[in-house]
Amino acid sequence: MLNIYKYSNSFPLLFKKEKNKLKKILGDSCLIEHIGSTAIVGIDGKGIIDIMLVFSKKETIKIAVELLQKNGYFLANDKIERKGRIFMSSTGTKESDFGDIHLHLTTKDNIDYLNAILFRDYLKKHLKENKEYVDLKYQLLNNVNGNRAKYTELKSDFIKKIIDLAKKELNN
Repeated sequence: MLNIYKYSNSFPLLFKKEKNKLKKILGDSCLIEHIGSTAIVGIDGKGIIDIMLVFSKKETIKIAVELLQKNGYFLANDKIERKGRIFMSSTGTKESDFGDIHLHLTTKDNIDYLNAILFRDYLKKHLKENKEYVDLKYQLLNNVNGNRAKYTELKSDFIKKIIDLAKKELNN
C-alpha cells in the first residue's frame, strides 16, 4: 500500500544515524548523500530514508555490497542493476514504508547521482516548486489507487522539469 507521510524533523537525525553506521562499515570508500523527499525540509513522502553511496570505481561497489550484506542490508529483490545503480534496503521487503532505509550504490560519474543532487538542492532553495511537488504527490496518490510504479512514473515529468531548471540555474 502506498502512503504519504508529513515531513518529519526526525528524517535528518535518522539519516545522520545511518550515515554513521555506514561509515563504520565502509570507511571513507564513498560519499554518503541523503537524497529523496526525506532530504528536503517540507516535502511529504513515503518516509523512506534514501541514501546514495557514491564510489570512485565500479569495482569498489562489489566489495561494498558484500560488506553491507554482512551488516544486515539486503540486495534488491530483483537483484538487477538499473542504469549503473545497485539498490539495497534495510528490510529486504519489496513494499518499504516509513523509516526504512534505501541505499543506492553508484559511481560519481553516473548521471543519476548528479540528477539526485540537482533535484534535492533545487527544491531546498525554491519553495514554490517545493510546494508544487508536495501538491503533485497528493494528487497522484488519489489517482493511482496504491500503485507505486504508476505513482513513480507519473512524477517523472515534474522531476525532469526540476532537474532541467537546476541545470539552467547552474549554467547562469
